[in-house]
Amino acid sequence: KWRLKYKLVGGNSGIQFRSQRRPDWDTFGYQADMDAAGKWTGCVFAHARGKVAGRGTRTVIDEKGKKTVTKIGDPAKLIKHVKRNDWNEYRIIAKGPKLTLMINGVVMCEAVDHQKGKAARDGIIALQVHPGPPMQVQFKAIRLKVFND
Repeated sequence: KWRLKYKLVGGNSGIQFRSQRRPDWDTFGYQADMDAAGKWTGCVFAHARGKVAGRGTRTVIDEKGKKTVTKIGDPAKLIKHVKRNDWNEYRIIAKGPKLTLMINGVVMCEAVDHQKGKAARDGIIALQVHPGPPMQVQFKAIRLKVFND
């Protein structure tokens, strides 16, 4: 479980968690997304699979990779809790197979990932600056809490 504050002006960024190191400071794994357009903010993304859980959804992935998606909120209403060009608190709760993303105290999405060979239970944390248009991304007040399972 961890949280941080972020401020994003333009572009696309994210918070890698349970990820693997790759050459040249790259990572590969789950990402709590954020973007200036609000398309990906509050979604769980994974490099090998794309969108794992969209904002406003609870996605359960079985051992074979089959997704069952249920609605837990309206994506358009949820994005209104995110302050554009200002500081927001992003909270990531990753306990066992369950991943929950919250922004400013509001649940954005949940994923329960059981897929064999894809679901990660450990890895590194990394802060992303996505290639693309000019942007400014800042992170502060990073806190990590380890669960004792």
